[in-house]
This record gives sequence, C-alpha cells and structure tokens, in this order.
Amino acid sequence: MKQDVTTFKGSVPQNYEDYLGPFLFEGFAQDLAARISGAEINRVLELASGTGRLTRQLLHALPATTQIIASDLNPDMLEVAKSKIEGNNLAWETVDMLNIPYADESFDMIVCQFGVMLVPDPERALREIYRVLKKGGKLIFSVWGDLNENGIWKIGADTIKAFLGIDPIRQSPGPFSMQNDQQVLNLMENIGFKDTAVQGVRLTGEISQAILAAKGFIQGLPVNMIINQRDPSAISKIEAALTEELIKQLGDVPMRSPLYTLVFEATK
Repeated sequence: MKQDVTTFKGSVPQNYEDYLGPFLFEGFAQDLAARISGAEINRVLELASGTGRLTRQLLHALPATTQIIASDLNPDMLEVAKSKIEGNNLAWETVDMLNIPYADESFDMIVCQFGVMLVPDPERALREIYRVLKKGGKLIFSVWGDLNENGIWKIGADTIKAFLGIDPIRQSPGPFSMQNDQQVLNLMENIGFKDTAVQGVRLTGEISQAILAAKGFIQGLPVNMIINQRDPSAISKIEAALTEELIKQLGDVPMRSPLYTLVFEATK
C-alpha cells in the first residue's frame, strides 16, 4: 500500500523548518531563485512553497512590483511560512496543484521546489501548470536526483525500511519518484512545453549534529505520521538508530551530507 508522503501537519512543519530547512533546502532555494530574471515578470505562482524557503528568495530576486502567490496543499506549512515572511507583493494561498484554482494563462512564471514528485499524478499537475502559465511564460521546478547520491535520504530510507518493512522514501509518488530526467523531459514535451532543459545541482548539506538531522528526518517529514500510525513507540528507537548510522557514514559535529537535485526549466 502506498504511504502518504504529502501531508505535513501538527508539529511536522515546524520541525521541517527548524531542522531540515537550513540543512536540506536553503541552498537549493538560493540556486533556483538565481535562475530567475524578473524584468518582464509581473505575476508568479509558487507551488508547494512549504515553510517558505524559496518564497523568501523570490522576494529578493524579483522586483517589488511583481505579484507573488506562494501556495501549498498543507495549511500548517503555510502558517509556519507566514510567521516568518512578509511582503507587500506576497499573498499566501492553499492550492492543490492537481486542481489549480486560477484562470488559463494567469502567470508569467511558475516555480516549484520539491513538490511535483510528491503528487499522485505528476502529469496532471504539469498539465495544470501548463494551463495557467501564459504563452511564453516560464516554468522552473526541482526534484531530488539519484537517491544514492543523497546521503541523508539513502541512510534514512534504509533505516526506516529496516524497522518497519516499508519504504515510503523510494515509493512513487515520493521524494525520488522523478529522478529519471529523460522521462520527465519527455513528459513535459508531450504536454506542450518548449525549450525544455534539465541541470543536476550538487551541494553539501551541513548541520551541527547528526542527532538533529535524525530528529528532522523522523519528526519533520510525513514519515513521522506513518511511523506513529504503525507504532508510536518506534519513533525514539528509529531516531537513535538513524543517528548512529549517520555518524558512522557521514560524521558528526558537524555532519555533512552530499545532496543532488535536478532542476527542470521550460517555456510555454
């Protein structure tokens, strides 16, 4: 049975922001925002904005006259973002990218960091994105690349599987379900996107202690709810085992992990 990898609620969003935000997501948000030229961009939609790591970078990268709608499926994620980020040209909305509630050709640019690979139907999501993007508008989105090149994710996936016998990290939909770049490019082109391109981005994530990385991974991702549904007492055991394995493979104080993503770009 497929596990729910899209629901971030309760304490999970704040743990996601506090432990995983600077460790896993900030550097890639900076990279994605640096790809944006804002001269002719009047209206931008950010999908799966989460706790706002990319949103903050968009505010810096785009002119103050550009209207930005930062959206996410999970209201609890947006609450964390709203508590930290403000902008006169920024609006927050709850949006399901499988049913984007805007008119055709509404946006000059659509961006998404680590969201498209989590939806049950990525093709439908990309078709919705295509629909609401203006002719000549640009899409930029990122997904995780090869699991074997993402140390923290590989070790975390293996640890969870060893305890629970399930593998939500490797499942589809899931964080690594779009790591075949050619398949994604073919899908985009079949939908009608032009000038499609992909680039691999490698960074090193750093966090002060392995124990904090383990806490973020187990308590700051939807795997927390999956574990709680099966055996709440397993949380501390899995965290301890993951901490031990992270120290063994990636070191400690600080702990560093290789990270690898794919950034896709296209125009309508």
